[in-house]
Amino acid sequence: MDTSVVFKNVTKKYKMYNKTSEKLLDLALPSGYGKDFYALQNISFVAEKGDIIGIIGVNGAGKSTLSNLISGVIPPSKGSIKIDGDAALISIGAGLNNQLTGRENIELKCLMLGFTKQEIQDLMPDIIEFAEIGDFIDQPVKSYSSGMKSRLGFAISVNIDPDVLVIDEALSVGDKIFAQKCLDKMNSFKEKGKTIFFISHSSGQVKEFCQKALWLEAGEVKAYGTVEEIIPQYEQFINVFNKMSKAEKKQFNQMIMDKRSGKLKADTAENDLSVLGRGHSTRKKPKCKMKRLVSSFLILLAIVIIPASIIFIKDQVTSHLLVNREQQAEKFVNSTMESATVDQADKQQVTVAAKTANETPKDIRYVQVASGYVRDTPNLSTSQRINTVNFGEQIIVEQVEKDPAENFNWLKFTLNNGQTGWISDKIAMKLASNNDENSFVSKFSNFAQVPQLPEILTYFGKTEQELGTAAKSNNTAMTYNQNGQLKEVSLTIKGVTPSRMVAQLGEPVLRQGVKMYLYHGEAHDFILTSINGVTFNKVTVKPL
Repeated sequence: MDTSVVFKNVTKKYKMYNKTSEKLLDLALPSGYGKDFYALQNISFVAEKGDIIGIIGVNGAGKSTLSNLISGVIPPSKGSIKIDGDAALISIGAGLNNQLTGRENIELKCLMLGFTKQEIQDLMPDIIEFAEIGDFIDQPVKSYSSGMKSRLGFAISVNIDPDVLVIDEALSVGDKIFAQKCLDKMNSFKEKGKTIFFISHSSGQVKEFCQKALWLEAGEVKAYGTVEEIIPQYEQFINVFNKMSKAEKKQFNQMIMDKRSGKLKADTAENDLSVLGRGHSTRKKPKCKMKRLVSSFLILLAIVIIPASIIFIKDQVTSHLLVNREQQAEKFVNSTMESATVDQADKQQVTVAAKTANETPKDIRYVQVASGYVRDTPNLSTSQRINTVNFGEQIIVEQVEKDPAENFNWLKFTLNNGQTGWISDKIAMKLASNNDENSFVSKFSNFAQVPQLPEILTYFGKTEQELGTAAKSNNTAMTYNQNGQLKEVSLTIKGVTPSRMVAQLGEPVLRQGVKMYLYHGEAHDFILTSINGVTFNKVTVKPL
């Protein structure tokens, strides 16, 4: 799967001052001045396209700082951040001008994002309809409730169609009906291969909305994985902390204060951190007389330096904007050409398939997400959901069609019940076969302790009567097609960790976190499933 967001050793540090003069001291003194506060420390994680990730942690853990970094509101102090595409932040009132009306805020925000007047006019009805705030759209935002601000912010961000969506507590003030509407929109984004970060104090909302969870604690990543794996750990930790005595909590808080100020390094701190304090400086302040002299000198120096600095910075910013605009224009042209090439290729593929159906190999794709929606027509705006497909499921593509409004293609196929459906090509992909299926089966049979696997591969296509007693194995579940022939076998295996699986068999051609791996052979597919998110417990075999 393609990566969407990559954080590598990202740190965000702030300085805390008691007076304005201390800011000048921090600029002038070689070793700086003021109290250090580390909002985030050495954050590293990778998000893949189509991921819906819940960011959890107690107050002050760094969740909002992380959301601002992802959306580009603030830069990191150290480390690197890679975002594939545009990111939009939805927070209560984020980016809204309280003195302007809702309609004026829509226009202002869209203009800042580079939309033309005509494009804004085209988007305006959809944004207003989604926000559902009625006549308040023409009232100043300062008169809005927090829920109305959240609705408007969400409506603007989702309708400008970002590649990465960051939702920071925006649904905590909404009603259940609007929350469900937002969930449906988030799911439609997933079908288009977009990435969503959902920040919330509610573990229940994260369980409902998200596939993965990123647990922040004291500005660091405590854990990152599937929701089923991380949320129980987080809830257990909260229960333990609530049972601490006042003395234990006080000691705990002091440790957090030292950690966030940089006094206590990450490798010497306790593993379980929850309540965060603020850092203290380790630097001694200069004596009063010296402080006054330095302050006077800096003020005089500032009179000379600051105007020149402003002019320099202005020139640099202007230069940067011009370069950035050229890069954006080049990116847009390349993207348009690439999209046109893809569309033309798909049309040629369908034409060739119609003429030489008996000569062309089948176009088989595989579902690469945990689950995806099947729709009745190839139109995201007007279609209805009729079914779902699951990770590793084979899709035999019969037709490829461009979505009339969105930048992706629809794949037509026939479901097991004979009904025709359409899915987004963002959730299904082509795979290359493993070179030697026999070698794979031999290795897997040995270390997963399923010696009967080679024999089971000969069962496919036979009926239950033909298999006889072989169809009644205690650790084997068999599924038959409408003709009564075996089409799928599931075997219980000994707990095998993902790392050992990769060490023995190599990387899977497809994976869904640490819960599902797909190995694609020359004649069979092997899907490994983990129930507990720690070890694989089952392998499902399907013939091609």
